[in-house]
Amino acid sequence: MTLIGLGTVGLGVWALLDDDRILILTEVGDSGSFDVVSLIRTGALVLIASGGVAVLIGFLGCCGAVKENNCLLFAYCVVMVVILFVQIAAVVIAAIFQSKVTEDLKAFLKSRLSAQYDGDVKTGDPFSLGLDVAQLQFECCGIDNYMDFLSATRWQDKKNTSDIIPLTCCKFTNKESFYKDVNSLNMDDTSCQTSPSDENSNFRKGCWNAILEYANDKAIYVIAVGVAIGVVEVLCVVVAVCLIQAVRKSDEEESQ
Repeated sequence: MTLIGLGTVGLGVWALLDDDRILILTEVGDSGSFDVVSLIRTGALVLIASGGVAVLIGFLGCCGAVKENNCLLFAYCVVMVVILFVQIAAVVIAAIFQSKVTEDLKAFLKSRLSAQYDGDVKTGDPFSLGLDVAQLQFECCGIDNYMDFLSATRWQDKKNTSDIIPLTCCKFTNKESFYKDVNSLNMDDTSCQTSPSDENSNFRKGCWNAILEYANDKAIYVIAVGVAIGVVEVLCVVVAVCLIQAVRKSDEEESQ
């Protein structure tokens, strides 16, 4: 617990002090009233606070074990049990509201696409840039598919009349170049935007399902880490209870 806490504090301090990297994030696009720096710094403070609590809890358990103090050990057990119950409650709540949250999020993304996406690969709009990156990275197109762009008013106003899909829905031989020099992107087929097919584009593959598939593939690792942390916490409680019983037994023997 102490090591986890120290690691969390270290991560928070790094994020708080590394101003140069934080400022780079704000240059991705004009975020308007959305203060990216403040959000990152708030997150860093939360990490530091939660890490500090974890260190304190670990220190409490260590002191209780070294000093053979039942009060400290009991307090440690209570705190660990509360943490376990909170974690279980969080998992249950997440499972109950998962479908509602995903439905609302998908609807929100589609509405943002309709209202904001401009299709300009050199855009300063954070949502447009984010969707372009997702479409290249996950080799997908739109939220559900290319039909989503029929309602993208900004893109419809700016695109060539013959274009059916945005540039980032096409297949490229060097998609990594998007992050270095957009102008050096090489399409598999230059007619991709006007004549999309399964061979030259990803126009039928929606980003929503593509990202869900990726998340599901990685979910086993997240579950494994969560289970491992839970097992460690349970073992900590068991060890603390055993120490409490051993200390009580020792005190009783000394008093006789």
